[in-house]
Amino acid sequence: MIKYTPPVVKKKLRIPLFWKFAIGLVIVVGLFGSINIFLLHRIIYSSLEDELQQRGLYISRTISERATDQLLFDDIVGLNRLVNEMRSIDASVEYVFILNRNREVVAHTFEDYFPAALLAIQEMPYSGEISTMHIQPQGTGKVVRDIAVPLLDGRAGYARVGLSEDHIYRSINQAVTTLLGMVIIFFFAGIGGTMAFSYMITQPVKSISQIAESIDLDAIQKKKVKFAYRYHGALKKSMSWLPDDEMDTLIGKFNEMMNRLQHAYDELETAQKKLVQSEKMASIGSLASGVAHEVNNPLAGMMHCIERINKNPENCSEILKYMELMQEAATKIERVIKGLLSFARQPEQSFSVTELNIMVEKALLLASHKSKKYQITITQDHQDPFIKINANQNRLEQVFLNLLLNSIDAITEKQLSDPGFRGNITISSRLENKHLRILIEDNGTGIAPGQINKITDPFYTTKNPGEGTGLGLPVSIGIMKEHGGDLDIASVYGKGTTISLTIPV
Repeated sequence: MIKYTPPVVKKKLRIPLFWKFAIGLVIVVGLFGSINIFLLHRIIYSSLEDELQQRGLYISRTISERATDQLLFDDIVGLNRLVNEMRSIDASVEYVFILNRNREVVAHTFEDYFPAALLAIQEMPYSGEISTMHIQPQGTGKVVRDIAVPLLDGRAGYARVGLSEDHIYRSINQAVTTLLGMVIIFFFAGIGGTMAFSYMITQPVKSISQIAESIDLDAIQKKKVKFAYRYHGALKKSMSWLPDDEMDTLIGKFNEMMNRLQHAYDELETAQKKLVQSEKMASIGSLASGVAHEVNNPLAGMMHCIERINKNPENCSEILKYMELMQEAATKIERVIKGLLSFARQPEQSFSVTELNIMVEKALLLASHKSKKYQITITQDHQDPFIKINANQNRLEQVFLNLLLNSIDAITEKQLSDPGFRGNITISSRLENKHLRILIEDNGTGIAPGQINKITDPFYTTKNPGEGTGLGLPVSIGIMKEHGGDLDIASVYGKGTTISLTIPV
């Protein structure tokens, strides 16, 4: 029998649905948080920077208006009072100092000494424009906005104001921290929601997947098909108020499919039983003439004995001799009729422990007249003819009989072209790896190469019209599958065929 080999499917990486949701959530939350932090940083920094610039300009103009006269009159005390006053009015003012027209420091807010490096950091403007730049005074680690204001276009001197931007970064850090906290809270809330959502989706899908994987012929035969449910236990009752969605529809359709599968199997099983019985009746029809011959010969002998007894009823010794012959003939008739009736009856579905030789002998009995008629020699070679197997005896008898009749037909077909040809059929069995292998070999016509792939198809037959149904092999294969076994065919056209049966011991 040609065996189907499924295509090799490359195993793909499998990620549970929950983790796909979780990874998607992390990506979405990460992108959302990053974009918002970036925008927040830009908006807050731009806003605070503008506000700081405006304050710096206000302080610078105030100093410019008040320091000009004091510079012109060399009022150093007044200038020092002015710069200290300007520094005290705003916490963000880092320093204030005033230069005369010779760019010499005349007043400043530094406690110890004036850092000369500040003078070289920014060139003083010669026009009336206000100059602004960012600097980082050495040793402070701070970013300072340095604003230079010319007094009387630089003719009187210059005022310099340094505004710290620390509060800008503190505000940004505070806003980012708040946003990060919200993102983290949203992330964990999302994970919780993802777990609940994925459970609502994956649990029924997982249930359907497990049921689909567990479906086998045994479960369908015993009517133990399982059905899927979206929720289980107490959760099923607490979730009953929720409206139905696509998942409920899927579960309903799946359960409906399981019902149809069970119903279809029941119908198929009924049809298969009818098919097996029909094929059995066809086999009996092909054996009818042989069975009649097996019955008629003993009946003729019995009629002859009765006739002789009637002619000489007083000869007791002769009567006893004829009675023995009649009993022997009646026993032979009984054996043939019982075998035929046993084969024709509807088989029970149960399996029982039985011996191999019993089933083989019953099949040989039914096929004996046909094999004798065509002078076919049937030999047996069993490693253990009394080996016991768990089987449906009637069905296995049908398999053996079908295969014997096929071998006999193949031999008789060969005898048509070679009348002197002597047919041989060998039935042998061996134990192999906890399986019993039974070989039925014949030296008939064999199977043509173009037919080997078709002979197991239902209703396909190589016999003449009216001589075969084309169901013998398909039914035999089905019976072997029921027993957990297999049927293989090997044939050489013109030389013979070997049928291999394997059955678990």
